Amino acid sequence: MAKMRTFTFYAEGEEPKDVEALGFRRAVKSFQGGSKAKQVRVEWEAKKGGMYEKLQILPLGRSKKLGK
Repeated sequence: MAKMRTFTFYAEGEEPKDVEALGFRRAVKSFQGGSKAKQVRVEWEAKKGGMYEKLQILPLGRSKKLGK
């Protein structure tokens, strides 16, 4: 069975939010719907135990679909 991971999002002016998802992309897409932030810092733990951190620019997705 697939492993759900916990992604922690840190946006400016907002308190940290935890999102459980199967992958990074799904977690970002679920977070960006409820946030007005232009960029966000994301932390998560990988399958093999390493901690990762990434600065993600929002919105994430196809520009053709995002305009609708």
